[in-house]
Amino acid sequence: MKKYKILIITDYAAPYEGNFIESLKALHKKLKDNANEIVYLFSPKAKDKNCVSGLQKLGYKVYFGSESVKDNIKIIRKAIKQEKITMLYTHFCSLKTQLQVKLVRFFNPKLKLISHFHNHYKYEGRFPRKQLQFISYNGDLNIACSKSVMGSIPYSNKKTVYIDNCINFERLNNYRDVNIEGLDNKFVILMFGFDYYRKGVDIAIKALKRINNPNIVLAISLSKNRKTVEENIIKDFGTIPKFVKFLDPIDDIATYYNKADVFLSASREEGLCYSVIEAAYCKTKIVVSNISGVLTNIPGEFLFESEDYLALSNIIAKIYKGNVEEKKVEAYMFVKDNYSIEKWVSETVSCIEEKL
Repeated sequence: MKKYKILIITDYAAPYEGNFIESLKALHKKLKDNANEIVYLFSPKAKDKNCVSGLQKLGYKVYFGSESVKDNIKIIRKAIKQEKITMLYTHFCSLKTQLQVKLVRFFNPKLKLISHFHNHYKYEGRFPRKQLQFISYNGDLNIACSKSVMGSIPYSNKKTVYIDNCINFERLNNYRDVNIEGLDNKFVILMFGFDYYRKGVDIAIKALKRINNPNIVLAISLSKNRKTVEENIIKDFGTIPKFVKFLDPIDDIATYYNKADVFLSASREEGLCYSVIEAAYCKTKIVVSNISGVLTNIPGEFLFESEDYLALSNIIAKIYKGNVEEKKVEAYMFVKDNYSIEKWVSETVSCIEEKL
């Protein structure tokens, strides 16, 4: 493999590392073992986040960008010059950030650019924004997080591939048996809902309002946007239902999976959903909307058509009554065998070797 000095650029700024940072760490180790060097550039919003401090404690070299376009371009150029960067690799970048990366790359044409797509490509706004989006995200290599996402990317098939998201399962082996206010002695349905509409929080609430069972709780874990989610619930339902409980984000996410009776993904869109795979590994019953970007072939999972809250309520009621077949072990083995982080790292490194 040709040796690269890689600058990973991302706007990721979650309060905890999550599987994305775990994936970068695993990739970092493999690339370093192959004599590559890796440097990181995060947005200024990530400065006080655990997702970055953990990398810094491990000795990773981290730069922080600026909200100012002019200053951020200077920082990117400085990192490239000081670290003798030969490849840029972007993840979760806004159009603003990706445009700056592409501009810097325009004046450094020898730099290789990889764009990693974690969600479906969607044209946003009007011309010229659509054209800027099309130009900015097109790399020398475009990696989609699933086959479905690859199908949405409007670039040449010769430079666009997919590598399924995978999970660092080791981080899920440690969890706490703790009391969580509002959840004890309840039938707990866990979901993630920082993006109210895309994650289908409204669909879940409609389903549980129809069931109207005081013993069932919808526990919504929010990494950010709690105020926005609360405002949207009030706008749609008049008030926040008593069965809704908000959970703060935690690093040992397996604690929540093991506390739940059901994990629900009511999403309207996903790239390739980490949480469904994680829940299967933790042997939590799974209910998912039947959309591309969510695994729908896990043994024992329950599917409902996206938006169909009536079907969702029927499934939850059936699970609550215990009238379901348990396939927790089969689900655990399926994801463990097919979605380990080692597989993702191996395929990503091989892809870089073959395509660039």
